[in-house]
Amino acid sequence: MRITPSELGESVPGPGQRLASAAMAAPCIVAWVGSSSDPLAQRTKALCEQNADAVATCPDVASLVEAPPRLPLTHVLLAQTDRSHPIEADQLLELKRVAPNASVVRWLGPLVAPSVGLPGQQGWIETISWRDSLQTLPVWLNRSRASRAVQTASNSAVTRPTQGLVIVSRSWATADAIFDALELIAGEHDQPVPVMTWRRDRLTRADRLASAHVVWDDSVWRPADPKPFQVPDDLSGRSYRHIWMTGMATPAQIQAAQRCGVSAVWNKPIRRESLESLLG
Repeated sequence: MRITPSELGESVPGPGQRLASAAMAAPCIVAWVGSSSDPLAQRTKALCEQNADAVATCPDVASLVEAPPRLPLTHVLLAQTDRSHPIEADQLLELKRVAPNASVVRWLGPLVAPSVGLPGQQGWIETISWRDSLQTLPVWLNRSRASRAVQTASNSAVTRPTQGLVIVSRSWATADAIFDALELIAGEHDQPVPVMTWRRDRLTRADRLASAHVVWDDSVWRPADPKPFQVPDDLSGRSYRHIWMTGMATPAQIQAAQRCGVSAVWNKPIRRESLESLLG
């Protein structure tokens, strides 16, 4: 069972990939709209190319509307690396006209503030921050294929081992909210719920899970701490995947966390896709 990758060159196997033998799903055709000259944008576009069947590149929304790809688009990613090219509501209407069935998101680089709009408002689009790309984009790209394949595959799916989840945080409320959300998501996907545990400041010898995702809240651990993770010696050989949960991590902090052994960095508040990736 894999979770979010530790390197930008790897990808998370989405539900559509795992169920490919059970049902044929429509191809994932993505339109990348905007510049990809920024290094972070280049990595994100490479992630799209690894998880999609085809990626079409357009410099702006007007170009996509004037010459849409021949194959029907399933996803449109509006890449905004700075604030110099805002996307207007009338452009979104035209975009929906040429790609009526596509899922649309805005990818925001470090120089673009998150959207303050609310779902249902005119011109509102779901956003993905550059910090969340590694965890959320593979899930977003595969979700539509999974929804078409899961019903066919449900009767023949092979039961997989349930992996544990340990939340290490000073706050019980933080862990409890994650547990509640994961239970709901697992129920929607007809997936088993992992064995879920809360620890206040470290793993203990009572944690006998052979494999687990361990989420370290920034209230407990930061990459600058001299002793990361505080894993007891007799647990060091177990299959634990470490995730750091923080707010507004910088590229330098993310790289430092990865050097300490972190497989993924979750940005608070946690996105649904990050939790969905634990069920893979």
